[in-house]
Amino acid sequence: MEDEDITTIIRSWNLWDKQMITGIARPSYTQKIIEAIKDDVVPIIVETGIRRAGKSFISRQIVHKLIEDGDFKKEETLIINLEDERLILRDYELLLQIYRIYREKINRKGKALIVLDEAQEIKGWERFVRGISERAEAKFIITGSSSKLLSSEFSTLLSGRHIVITVSPLDFNEFLPFVTATKDRKNEVEAFEDYFVNGGFPAVALSKIKDEVLLSYFETIIVKDIIQRYNIKIQEKLRTLVKFYITSAASSITYNSISKFLKMPIKTVQIFSDYIKNSYLLFFLDRFSFSIKQREISPRKVYVVDNGFISLIGTNLKGLRGRLLENLVALNLLKLSHTDKKLNIYYWKDNQKEVDFILRRDKKIEAIQVSYSIREQRTRERELSALLECTRLLNLSEGTIITKDYFAEETIDGIFIRYIPIMDWLKSIK
Repeated sequence: MEDEDITTIIRSWNLWDKQMITGIARPSYTQKIIEAIKDDVVPIIVETGIRRAGKSFISRQIVHKLIEDGDFKKEETLIINLEDERLILRDYELLLQIYRIYREKINRKGKALIVLDEAQEIKGWERFVRGISERAEAKFIITGSSSKLLSSEFSTLLSGRHIVITVSPLDFNEFLPFVTATKDRKNEVEAFEDYFVNGGFPAVALSKIKDEVLLSYFETIIVKDIIQRYNIKIQEKLRTLVKFYITSAASSITYNSISKFLKMPIKTVQIFSDYIKNSYLLFFLDRFSFSIKQREISPRKVYVVDNGFISLIGTNLKGLRGRLLENLVALNLLKLSHTDKKLNIYYWKDNQKEVDFILRRDKKIEAIQVSYSIREQRTRERELSALLECTRLLNLSEGTIITKDYFAEETIDGIFIRYIPIMDWLKSIK
């Protein structure tokens, strides 16, 4: 492309000549990243996570805040949007051309902060980032929607001079400002029902056509982040597997059982599952055991990155509520584990009894059961029986049951049991 065309395109991305729409603030991410940018030891920040979770808007908010606070001048920032459809040929040479033009026409010698948005679109971006950062010409914020950004090869190329921030769809505390920003303001209970069913993608929270937006996201993730990225030929088999996983949210799975049920080779199931996981659409939890071997050979439980996809693909919303509640708890625990690196999350199963989540921080263990309704005697006995058995075997003094709307406390056989409504639990976690 000609320099003149590139100049026009990059001006449209940046703040040099105009104001920029930065969206609703998400300080849990922006504050952490701004602190890292101001730390001279860390020149590269990687934002990764599911497509459309808000990485680009968070990057813009950071750039805007740093300019506003006087840490950078407008011309000392460069946003490169690698998903812009006007970029005909996306390659390493394009990155060099954009950077050359920026240095010749906008910022000849000054310090710089470069946002490389959706970096995985260009092969060789790592060389570009490493070269400039090693010459101390700029700091980087890199965004991407593939966990391949976290690969050991990538880490080696950047010599460990980076930190990784995983961006998730909105949690409930983030979701509330989004729904109060719309004209039809909802109370907290109505907001939760929206969040519970439709999930936490920022644009979905603001949209009146939620299913249509979710469907477009689903298709984009399938096509761009899996089919095109891995050059998959048997696309219908991949789609079948994705939908199977989504409709199996909060269930135990093995590759062997999926292979038999879907009549797919077990190797194909394994490879496709890794691709789907790399797109952040799904994640898996291991069964808790003090034996690493037992964890590896046991079935895993599957969860979906956003409740909206479960509601979109599922057929019976009322029947899905138990899965939606457990999936929502899993999502928030996963987000906690992104900031608390000592936190490990498992499920527990023994003698046909199951507890949904075991949290382990060093030697401290916590057991959490999830039940949409605990009021029916049979359900209450089943959930309590499993939780009490788990606490006894793991030598715990207490356990938690997260419910839709039931609050109580009791002590059974010396074990303190706490029942917490989901809204209270969501608001309490940070």
